[in-house]
Amino acid sequence: MEHDDEPSGAGAKGPARPAVLAERPFDVWLRKQLHAMYDEVAKEPLPADLLKLIDDDAGAAKKGDGSAGDSASPDPRPRKD
Repeated sequence: MEHDDEPSGAGAKGPARPAVLAERPFDVWLRKQLHAMYDEVAKEPLPADLLKLIDDDAGAAKKGDGSAGDSASPDPRPRKD
């Protein structure tokens, strides 16, 4: 996907958006609004129940018993043949 604000001659190995380019006003506004809405929520600690589930799943994956996550269960979506 190409960006209109990329400098000409920027290779695939270079950064997609150099820091020297000024951001568009909408991008600045959107970032500020998203931070205002979600920063407080993102800083909240994870519930203990969720942490326990993550630890249990990680322990099961280390044992290799195949019960961790959805790796052992078949894909419930119908196949397109």
